[in-house]
Amino acid sequence: MVMKLKTRIICFIFFNLMLLTLLYCIPINSEKLNTICIFKRITGNNCWNCGMTRAFLSILHLDFKTAYQYNSKVVIVFPLTIGIYAYSWYKYIFLKGGQKNE
Repeated sequence: MVMKLKTRIICFIFFNLMLLTLLYCIPINSEKLNTICIFKRITGNNCWNCGMTRAFLSILHLDFKTAYQYNSKVVIVFPLTIGIYAYSWYKYIFLKGGQKNE
C-alpha cells in the first residue's frame, strides 16, 4: 500500500512536532549525571564529541551561548545534522525509490 503525498506530509508534521516537544522537555542542566563517554572514562580527557548532546539540547532551547560553551563544534555539526534530517524527510515525502510522485 502506497501512502499518498498528503498523508506523508501529515505524518511529517505530526512526527516532528512530537519529537520537538519531547526533546524540549529534556532538562539541559544535567551536569550532575555521570558521563557515558567511553573515551573520557578510559583516558580522563574529553573527546571531540563531549558536550555535543547538551549543546544540541541547548540550541533547541534557543540558548546558543551555552551550546557553544558545551562544544564549539556544534556550529558546524548542528546545521549538518538538520540538513541530513531534512533531506531524509524530503526523500520520504517527495521521492519514492528515486522516482518522483505523480
